[in-house]
Amino acid sequence: MIRKHFKGYNFICIRETGATFRWGDSLSENPYMAPWPELADISISNYCTNACEYCYKSSNEEGRFMSLEEYKFVLDQLTSEKYGGVFQVALGGGEPLRHPKFNEILEVTEQHNIIPNYTTCGRFFNQENIESTRKYCGSVAISWDPYRNNLSLEELSKLGSHLADEGIKTNIHYVISEKTIEMATKMLEGEYDDYIKDFNAIIFLTYKPTGRANSRDSIKSPDKLRSFLKMVDNPTTEIKIGFDACFVPSLLKGTNVDNNLIDSCECGFFSVYVSENLDVSPCSFCNNTDYSYSLKKFSFEDIWQNQFSGYRNYVDNNCKSNCFNCVKSSDCRGKCPFFDELFLCDLI
Repeated sequence: MIRKHFKGYNFICIRETGATFRWGDSLSENPYMAPWPELADISISNYCTNACEYCYKSSNEEGRFMSLEEYKFVLDQLTSEKYGGVFQVALGGGEPLRHPKFNEILEVTEQHNIIPNYTTCGRFFNQENIESTRKYCGSVAISWDPYRNNLSLEELSKLGSHLADEGIKTNIHYVISEKTIEMATKMLEGEYDDYIKDFNAIIFLTYKPTGRANSRDSIKSPDKLRSFLKMVDNPTTEIKIGFDACFVPSLLKGTNVDNNLIDSCECGFFSVYVSENLDVSPCSFCNNTDYSYSLKKFSFEDIWQNQFSGYRNYVDNNCKSNCFNCVKSSDCRGKCPFFDELFLCDLI
């Protein structure tokens, strides 16, 4: 997929691998933003039966499902005659596999020439959604945490082997909190490789203190964080690793990872979030209603091109206030505009 090129912005996606390449007027320049988002994070429901204590959406059994008609409307809004469409969507919730129209959602996404991916707890696979996943999806993520009633290591290993046998590329999404960071370090040390050898990668996500989650379990221990970052530089696991955008400032300041391999926070600049209620915001844990706009009142083009300007101005003018002495500041957007607890650089 080659997006239409514009002054200051060029983009290529290789659909078969998911690899992307973005540059500005020259290969050495980074664009400020995309004229149209490359990725959309879409919550197709807020329904879930897991009751995870750190769920930043407070999903529960009373949660709403986005209808298939609403989903088609969202995809239409995310497709521009001038700019093209988003190249992939990340489907979540809630538990996406519990959506009654899940397989149809995957199919209609592919019909829009968009690659669907999704995150699941891993307990609700059946042969029908496995076949739809293999046919339409780029990858799947299993949200896994050893401290909640989810999958045991043995169950996780069995699921990874099964999905690999089905030809489905599968990652592990692991939330790093004060409680889980020590086990995350052990994962980097390769202690659990025998259990997760059939997975494509481990993606470490930063704990977000919102919804049912609170700041009590936000990362606070400098020693734990430094030990983890030390292993990021010298992992002994044979599994590939990755991180969400919230962890980028810590990677830039606390590791020797090549800056060219890291993207700063893309929310509202290259990616966007759409809720099950058709509200559009920069990211899925935006806690400021001033930056949320309903697709029932605004077109997506208006939201992306005009309404988000206030959010972008805020990020540009406020999020680097603590970063003037950091040599990596040119590659980073600074602290999270929504949660002070996600700014971990002071612990490093």
